[in-house]
Amino acid sequence: MTAIAGADTGLWRRCHGTARERGLAPALAALFSALPPGISVLGPGGCAVLPAGTDTGGVVVREANPPGGPVVLVRGEPGPGEPVLAVGALWLRLGLSQYLLDRCLEHLGERRTGDTTLLRQQLVQGAIAEVVTLHLQVRAELAVAGDSPDEGLLHAKLTEADRGLLRLLGAAGFLAGGPGEVADLSELLAGAFTGETA
Repeated sequence: MTAIAGADTGLWRRCHGTARERGLAPALAALFSALPPGISVLGPGGCAVLPAGTDTGGVVVREANPPGGPVVLVRGEPGPGEPVLAVGALWLRLGLSQYLLDRCLEHLGERRTGDTTLLRQQLVQGAIAEVVTLHLQVRAELAVAGDSPDEGLLHAKLTEADRGLLRLLGAAGFLAGGPGEVADLSELLAGAFTGETA
């Protein structure tokens, strides 16, 4: 695999910030903008999560409309597994997971139990702390590893964080177009670039 020119920390941070602030589709557009013409956006698993309307020559097998705009899951011939996509997907997933954390904090801060909010419950705070720790671990590893992180380990940590947040959200985490769908699409994104879970 050959590294793509211009795939640097600025791109990763842009993907991360866009995912957290604007959603999956705009973050994917930022990631794919780093690819030169003719490079496949399909990962080694033969699939990709893409903004709706992206032409890849693959077959659309799922459509979704999470916050940030519609996306599609596409299957086709496996791509070359470009490092810019693999590393960018990790930064993007970290941004999505932090987006989920933000939604979770809002939700728990509004739900009351007795004379306080759920967010002030000790068990809830412990669960939030575990998620934040996972986020910090992933961020630190990405900062140190540059363009050669342990992808499997970091994707697993992000999936663990997302699933922990969904448990805290309860039924609110499983609405179409809501946090649960964001977490599901994030896992599909991991599979697209690792070829392991898609």
